[in-house]
Amino acid sequence: MPIRHLSVALFLLTASVAVGQPRPVSATLPAYNQIKPANREIYDYVSPRGTGYQSVERTFQLFDYPDGTVIYQVNGKISSKASDVRKRLTAPGVQLDSLSIGQPNADGKRLIRIRLLPNQP
Repeated sequence: MPIRHLSVALFLLTASVAVGQPRPVSATLPAYNQIKPANREIYDYVSPRGTGYQSVERTFQLFDYPDGTVIYQVNGKISSKASDVRKRLTAPGVQLDSLSIGQPNADGKRLIRIRLLPNQP
């Protein structure tokens, strides 16, 4: 019997060395925050009918331009007050259809065109 116990003990010792790692491995899989794109998320959706769309979130600094250097055009209406445009964009249920940030013109003013989707009931 003692030889049988000795052989079991030797087997367990060699099995743990053969299967286990002698020291921790530093190269692990990257976390989600390390591989995701910066400042944007992409959501894909396919409806039950088989049609799909892709929604992309991005961050734009629309209100960091100096006062008097930007003209905002929201759904065709001109505004030079960033606070009014910000208030309209941050309202609940607002969805952005398109955004265009133009180069400064001869007067040094930049045109930012914003087109919003109509609110759905």
